[in-house]
Amino acid sequence: MRLRRELSIRARLTLFFVASIAVVLMFTGVALVSLVHRTLEHNAGSQVVSAMAQTEAQLATQHLGDGVASLPMHGDVVIQVTNPAGTRVWAASSAIIDAPVLARATPSIAASTGYDVVASRGPRAQPVLSQLSQGLAQSLVTSRGPGLIFGYVYGTSITHSVGVLLASVAVSFPLLLLLSGGLIWLGIGLALAPVESIRRRVDVIAARDLSERVPLTGGDDEIARLARTVNQMLDRLESSSTFQQEFVSNASHELRSPLTTLLATAQRAADDPARADWPTVAEVILREGRRLDGLIDNLFWLARHDERRLELRRVDVDLDDILFEEATRIRTIYELEVDTSGVQPTRVVGDPDLFTRMIRNVVDNAARYAHHELRLASFYDDDSAVVHVADDGDGVDVATSGRFFERFVRADPSRTRQSGGTGLGLSIVTDIVRRYGGSARFVEVPNGSMVELRVRVDVASGGESA
Repeated sequence: MRLRRELSIRARLTLFFVASIAVVLMFTGVALVSLVHRTLEHNAGSQVVSAMAQTEAQLATQHLGDGVASLPMHGDVVIQVTNPAGTRVWAASSAIIDAPVLARATPSIAASTGYDVVASRGPRAQPVLSQLSQGLAQSLVTSRGPGLIFGYVYGTSITHSVGVLLASVAVSFPLLLLLSGGLIWLGIGLALAPVESIRRRVDVIAARDLSERVPLTGGDDEIARLARTVNQMLDRLESSSTFQQEFVSNASHELRSPLTTLLATAQRAADDPARADWPTVAEVILREGRRLDGLIDNLFWLARHDERRLELRRVDVDLDDILFEEATRIRTIYELEVDTSGVQPTRVVGDPDLFTRMIRNVVDNAARYAHHELRLASFYDDDSAVVHVADDGDGVDVATSGRFFERFVRADPSRTRQSGGTGLGLSIVTDIVRRYGGSARFVEVPNGSMVELRVRVDVASGGESA
């Protein structure tokens, strides 16, 4: 783990591939040596058996004298024919015609020829035996009677050939591994170079200007897709940064206004307590205090919403019950008529607190602008539950009303400040309805204004994840 932290990705990948190649080369070397060894033994055995068969056929018709008969060479194979006791040489290939008896044959069931070859220990035989390998023996019949025929591979032994191959493998494979490691190091470096370039570019952008972007290389390979993804991330970061700056600026402005009013009112009353209109002072303090409380509550809700930290419940919620409760509340607070004749049983699945806040924000907004009456309604429309909240106020321009659902936007700032509005109520409504796959908008009516809320009946927090 420590080595992984200290080494770069390039070094780790190079080590991994070099180790993998080393394992492959090791198994390849073992398999190659084993295959060559078996092949050499098989070929040598075939040559020896063939040469022994030819010699046996020759001796079946050739008369052997008392001396040592000379036999022709069969490639790299030499032949020696002895008496059954293995004490005298009757015939031998020209290359070993002066050699003594080189081996004796012992019967063996396991041997393919019926005999095992046991090399002679005599000092005269050793120099010749050092040049021989792959010895085979079998019985034969000659003009001098039954005897034994021995066949050997003459010259470079199989063991020597395999040793040369092992030495070659031992030298060439490490060189091949070293060359592969160098090529892998260079290849990975070339492959990661665009990634490092993107990293340096993003580092500069993050420190200097989020409006800059990573250059696109074109194509649709991994690097091109990474560059596009990074640029998309930078787009979101820039938008988030801009939004955060605007949000903080607007929030500061909204908080400063009631605080300034509170401080100015308290300062005037403190400067001349005897002449201060204390009922008016109390009214201002209560009004601005309620505005501050509402603003802080809305800001806290928006912060939790933006961080996706809201814990949502999923239960049956009767929107008609919430509308009747709001109608009772409005009649208590305002001197307004509230028409609930259009409220029909309307049930959805979701968080009751969110739906209550959603409807209350719209109802409070309508109550601030209403002259005499509010009209509430709820019903189903296909797979959506619809809520209408209308007032008989001066109305809004429906064509441009979409901006009223943005944060810190008011239809009439001076009137809203007097009535305690914060410019956040309808933006919170938008966030809530989107969670449930719905929408919020102003709709055209003959008099006043009407807000339409739509929520999917079959979706619980389906618009956005909490």
